[in-house]
Amino acid sequence: MTPSKTLRLTVIQEAPGSRDLERNISRIREGIAAACETDLIVFPELFLSGYQTSALAEIALQRDDPRIASLADCCRTTGTALLTGYVEDGPGGFFDSYLAIDRDGTVNEPIRKTHLFGAEREAFLSGDVLAPVTLCDTKIGVLNCFELEFPEVSRTLVLRGAELLVAGSANMHPYERDHLIAATSRALENRVPLAYANRIGAESGHRFCGSSRIVDRDGTVLAALDSVETGSATADVEVDLRSGGATDMLGQRRPELYES
Repeated sequence: MTPSKTLRLTVIQEAPGSRDLERNISRIREGIAAACETDLIVFPELFLSGYQTSALAEIALQRDDPRIASLADCCRTTGTALLTGYVEDGPGGFFDSYLAIDRDGTVNEPIRKTHLFGAEREAFLSGDVLAPVTLCDTKIGVLNCFELEFPEVSRTLVLRGAELLVAGSANMHPYERDHLIAATSRALENRVPLAYANRIGAESGHRFCGSSRIVDRDGTVLAALDSVETGSATADVEVDLRSGGATDMLGQRRPELYES
């Protein structure tokens, strides 16, 4: 095995204020300040706005918005990197995106959701890029909710260099079991750790099912929350550690057999 490095991850599980960007941004700033020894903090899908699919112009942000700059300042001050979901006002329309800010305050390109679920397909444009983002000197594959259920998305990100998978979600009942299985499977089949941050509460006709967790490369759950509690889960994970021998999943692939 190659030498590894350790990252401390924190996933946040709670209900954002519906369409209340100021409150939610304040909550993120509080979370970053409280997690002062964390390398990377992760909030759920669309946390800045709540789970909304209508009147998006009122809650969408562009990359150069001063409110995003305020979060970048917070990351820079604390040395903590941030991943949080938001409505992006992008080229040609709106995207269900992830904001990725490094611990030095660098604001990366938005990570746009490529696989939209249900009514999201009528509200958002689909992203068309699958590429890891570098945070904390680590290549991270970011999965946005429904993307977690497609093994191809995680595998593509890992083949393109991701050393850690991070899934942010607004997963709702009756799909709790789907994501519990998927989170463990995506970690185990790629032999990389996975952090999963899901929200709770009710909004837009949905009840969200929490169960946020951090899963190690062998499928071990390192830290977890239940389906209703507000809180955070923190764990240290080893990254940049590639398995050899019988568990070298990438090295033993036979892609010539898989393509249709």
